[in-house]
Amino acid sequence: MDTATNAIRIALIGFGEVGQIFARGFLASGRHEVATYDILFGDTGATTTSPERAQEIGAKPCKSAAEAAKGARVVISAVTAVSARDVASEAAGYMKPGQIFLDINSVSPDTKRANAAAVETSGASYVEAAVMAPVPPHGLKVPILLGGKAASQIAELLGPAGMKLEIGSETIGQASAIKMCRSIMIKGLEAITVECFMTARRYGVEDTIVASLDQSYPSIDWEKQAGYLIGRVVEHGRRRAAEMREVADTVASTGLEPLMATAIADRQDWVADVVAEQPALKKATDTEWRATVDALSASLAAKTSGT
Repeated sequence: MDTATNAIRIALIGFGEVGQIFARGFLASGRHEVATYDILFGDTGATTTSPERAQEIGAKPCKSAAEAAKGARVVISAVTAVSARDVASEAAGYMKPGQIFLDINSVSPDTKRANAAAVETSGASYVEAAVMAPVPPHGLKVPILLGGKAASQIAELLGPAGMKLEIGSETIGQASAIKMCRSIMIKGLEAITVECFMTARRYGVEDTIVASLDQSYPSIDWEKQAGYLIGRVVEHGRRRAAEMREVADTVASTGLEPLMATAIADRQDWVADVVAEQPALKKATDTEWRATVDALSASLAAKTSGT
């Protein structure tokens, strides 16, 4: 704790969209100072994830995760699902007793348990966090389910800044299991919506489908919902695909073949591939979902025809 400002230092490992939103929230609360490190800090081509962006926000950019974690009470891992285990393994080498590693990554219960085992060799505490809604637009107030013996300490340290934290089980993996199971439904709806309306649009029946869904589920505005779900895949498809592969591992651990989870990951990745080729798709609003679907279909047709 900084004796001059009485602010609790937080280290953010990962300074992408979530890391930046959290940094702004912590700093705005006046209760925390923030140090951060991201592997892209060394990439001169990275414009949205950079030391300069950290400085603009008011966070201290660091040259390594170890530097960011020095003197921090809480170290938050907010990286991609594929990097989560490496970050935890590295943290085992620099964290100290009295520090808490908060793992907010969307990974399987087995990965969370492995991460906990690695971190705890340092004498530091490990808390898993399951983020239960999109961080934007909730920001720091996004609902988060905590797991682990030090969960109550995290709630006491970060709750006053405005975080919406719920303490779950002390058993590592429970919170992640809830997140993984929920993602089958949420990310599945997104993938199904893409397939449904790409096909419906091809046959010119999308308005009829919207009307039919409105009749079957009158509490949902399907014109609006279709745009929202398709938009989320366009914006975050790659990240969602990585999470769904963690979901597939979670399903497979039960002995059940993860047919749906794998297919969802593949569809999310496919959309992400198209968006990588046509980044302007990210500029489309949710109300323009028909044009987005047409662009996805045109990309498919071009590849199918070999042009």
